Amino acid sequence: GTGHGDAEGVPPAPSSPGSRVVLFGVLVALVRAAGVWYYLSWRRASGAPASVATTAPPTTAQAISEPAPSAPVLPPLAEMDPYVRELFATLGAHPELLKWLATDDLVGAIVTAVDRLAQGQTPARDLRVLRPTGGFAVVQRSGVTRIDPASYLRYAPLVSAVTTVDPATLAAAFTTLQPRLEEAYIAQGHPNGGFDQAVRRAIDVVTTAPSVPADAALVPGGGGDADAEPDFERLPPAQKHLLRMGPDLAGRVREAVRQFAAALAAPAPIPR
Repeated sequence: GTGHGDAEGVPPAPSSPGSRVVLFGVLVALVRAAGVWYYLSWRRASGAPASVATTAPPTTAQAISEPAPSAPVLPPLAEMDPYVRELFATLGAHPELLKWLATDDLVGAIVTAVDRLAQGQTPARDLRVLRPTGGFAVVQRSGVTRIDPASYLRYAPLVSAVTTVDPATLAAAFTTLQPRLEEAYIAQGHPNGGFDQAVRRAIDVVTTAPSVPADAALVPGGGGDADAEPDFERLPPAQKHLLRMGPDLAGRVREAVRQFAAALAAPAPIPR
């Protein structure tokens, strides 16, 4: 059964990608801000002053001899939390985001959530700090059991957090953290690495989740109410959890994750 009655948490934004999730004339400003942040990070890492020189362009010989920009210098994995908090502060100050940033082992939490999603599992138990308030409820209409629409609203704060993050800024943060994310992925039992592939699989799990009608019928099942439609009941846990958000909120999460995926695939900005 889906366990509709006792599931907790949400897929990220990252479940519960899975949020991915609006991200998107605020967009232009945020993209510019991401470019400025990337530039300043490079300047700090290379030891150069943050101010932009107004001197004449370098000669050809100077351009050839000038070293390529280096990636930001990251702290060791065990000391990444302060860095991640500062970096993710560029994503906004939504209460749900701040709640998550107040926890520990942030890089490990990202990797665990992505890994679970990539396997079709829900990361809810690892993201209890984002557990929605209120409980799952059903209603009886004409003898048919259906999800109470009020249950969907439990996920509104999380979806709001996901959809107010600019996808380009989030993708830039992921790219910056990639070396430590890969390191944590290996440490969590993947000796051959491949975190980038796990991210792609997690994105696919979220974006390919079908839409379920808001009035879909339920039937008694082990551990809770199950979807009456067998095709829905056979979905992996991560997709079932996403569908418990209701068609509107789940659709917003899917679209946010699609835009994040597009931003992640786009070429990185070139520091100037």
